[in-house]
Amino acid sequence: MIRVAMARLGEDEQPDEAAGHAQRMPKERRRQLLIDQARVHFAAKGFHATSMQDIAAAAGVTKPVIYQHFSSKRSLYLDLLGITGEEMFGRIRTATANSQSVHQQVIAGFDSFFRFAYENRSGYELLFASGPRRDPEFQGALSEIEDELADLVTSTIEVPISETHRRFIALGVIALAEGTLRRWLRELDLSGAVPTDYEATSGPMWSRRIAELAWAGLRGIQADELDGDSPG
Repeated sequence: MIRVAMARLGEDEQPDEAAGHAQRMPKERRRQLLIDQARVHFAAKGFHATSMQDIAAAAGVTKPVIYQHFSSKRSLYLDLLGITGEEMFGRIRTATANSQSVHQQVIAGFDSFFRFAYENRSGYELLFASGPRRDPEFQGALSEIEDELADLVTSTIEVPISETHRRFIALGVIALAEGTLRRWLRELDLSGAVPTDYEATSGPMWSRRIAELAWAGLRGIQADELDGDSPG
């Protein structure tokens, strides 16, 4: 899907027309356009292989316009990580907010994670692909996002165990979700036929099955001899 998005960049407008259109845009809308194009390019090519000129050309503006919104490529990338992370957290929080039980929270949380990755593939790759995680420049920002995601999962673990144990389980649940999601996306790509609607994919089935597996594991958690500081 990222390759398709890259191929379609700039198809609909000629450069001069796009530049004129961008110049007439309100400031916030232009900034959003730059963020959208940067997300696609960074996810497809990586931070170092993507230039500010690449993003400017795709957005139909000159490079100085980007620097009116972002002081540097690094600043743009860090902002993009934060924005994308908040989009993901917002979806998960919204999906789980009205759940009637912890079980339903787990199911809704997994489904919203799968849906986010499908509907915002470039954003998912930006946060979870191995390339950005190997870059020392951005490991801190990505670790903060991972910690916040772990906090969300930890809130569903209603077992009298130590915080260290609770955190360990939360990270395991995230790894289970992310590994399964990446396998599903790979199979979806290989199938060659990608529906535009998430509901028309096998995503809801995959997410429900892995959520039930996670729920079964969460129900079986017990304090062990290392939980010396666990409540109760």
